[in-house]
Amino acid sequence: MADAQQPSVAVIGLGAQGVNAVKNLLEQGFRVTGFDRNDYIGGIWRYSAEHHVSALPSTIVNISRERACFTDFAFPPGTDSYPSSAQVDKYLNDYVDAFGLRPHLRLSTRVHSIKRDDAQNCWHVTVSGPSSAEPERLKFDKVVMATGPHNKAIMPDLPGLELFKGEVLHSIAFKDPKHFQGKRVMIIGASNSAADTATSLIGIASEIYLSHRHGAVVMPRHLKNGKSLDHGLSYRQFQVKDAIDSVAPWLSIRFLDGFVNKVQREEFGTFDPQWRLQPAPSLLHQNPTISDTLIPALRHGAIISTHAPRRITGDWTVELQDGSILTVDSIIFCTGYSLDYSILGRYDPTLNPNVPGGHVNDTPRLYQNIFSLDYPESLAFVGLAIIIFPAFLLSDLASMAIATLWSNRPETPSLPSHQEMEQWYAEHLRWVSSIRALSPQGKFVRLSVRSRQWLPWVTDRGGCNIDSHLGYFTADSWNLWWSDRQFYNLLAHGIYSPHFYRLFESSRPGGRTKWDGAREAIVLVNEEVRARVEKRRKEGARK
Repeated sequence: MADAQQPSVAVIGLGAQGVNAVKNLLEQGFRVTGFDRNDYIGGIWRYSAEHHVSALPSTIVNISRERACFTDFAFPPGTDSYPSSAQVDKYLNDYVDAFGLRPHLRLSTRVHSIKRDDAQNCWHVTVSGPSSAEPERLKFDKVVMATGPHNKAIMPDLPGLELFKGEVLHSIAFKDPKHFQGKRVMIIGASNSAADTATSLIGIASEIYLSHRHGAVVMPRHLKNGKSLDHGLSYRQFQVKDAIDSVAPWLSIRFLDGFVNKVQREEFGTFDPQWRLQPAPSLLHQNPTISDTLIPALRHGAIISTHAPRRITGDWTVELQDGSILTVDSIIFCTGYSLDYSILGRYDPTLNPNVPGGHVNDTPRLYQNIFSLDYPESLAFVGLAIIIFPAFLLSDLASMAIATLWSNRPETPSLPSHQEMEQWYAEHLRWVSSIRALSPQGKFVRLSVRSRQWLPWVTDRGGCNIDSHLGYFTADSWNLWWSDRQFYNLLAHGIYSPHFYRLFESSRPGGRTKWDGAREAIVLVNEEVRARVEKRRKEGARK
């Protein structure tokens, strides 16, 4: 546990990533205080009518509960296969209580500024809370920013918008579908939020238009064979994908896109060309849209796919890119978010004029998309490193690495030299540019990192590198295969569970702690999934 000699850490933001960072830092002995402006933890997973990002009561997670959890805390029995926002909110509160985190959290507390004091080698965090007559300035040795990537709504410039007499809003302000009863609604975008918004209006709005510029990969949560979509990539398959990626990236892209096209054909059948969803950008360039209901709604005419808007032409009229005119009552922009770290002043990692093309929000100036290049020993970020992994697991791995690297004990790893970190970032920018060059629209999945490099790095630094136990050419792997072959095969070819990363003793002295319940949880997950798939198969056979 923490003592007065250990460094103090402020964690800003107490959504899923923030409470997880608090827990992992406490585990390494730091003195930790978490701050959040809301009077609750959980961030976007708690529905709120206020004007900030929050899930709707109808929101369903895009990742199965078997893979959406943290490394040492499973969703409870009875949770839906794809949890609702209310179930995730409860899960996060249970997590906080299970690990005794509440005494370390300050809710209803707004952070006004974070300033560096080089003379005292600390950070001054200015906050105000319900019991503060005046803002108070607090001193911390280190700061973790856990406010995530959904900070500031992006509102594109649509010519003539000032002419429109109807309602215009961003999806951040979309709180109640019933507000649009009987209205003609245009939804701009084809992202997850666009699909969720459009499908939530079915039976409520009189007309629903999905207005988008490019195609989109649309994938279901549940497959017809009874399996969940995200159960299709085992540890071994992920390892093979990364191996191919390291020697022939084009082949890896073709493999991934081929899998996507196969799933779409099998689950949804032929796409109507009028939907304009195909050709779709590669998953290398654009995140998939996860929805079980969008394609059926398009097929039955409940939602109408249109070209993107060109301009507003009158009180209620919108001209589209193909020259056609739509009459609508409401326009909802589902156009995403940009990062906002303005409270950091000049240490904001998005203040980087050297990023080509103005894409600094996609590539913040960070080492491994985690550590500040100005103060890596005391300023870090979670939620800004993206690979094809569940978000909770990514933030868990990142905060484990932060806690271990900052512990500054002789037996733990340390950060590389400043020159090496700058070199990593320069190489990262070159990689991003090469990905953009492959897309006709210059697209790139924002905040992405190379999984074949980032994942081994972050798991090694956190002390949970499972490759030594499941790789092809290690003594630990052969020992596990020889002594416990059934379990080895379950790990290699079964559900790729986050619990893998707490299964074995730390691969580094001073690394993250092992979870004694990991093995049982992994076995249980696979047994439950097997039973559920068999049940769905039998139900399908009876139809």
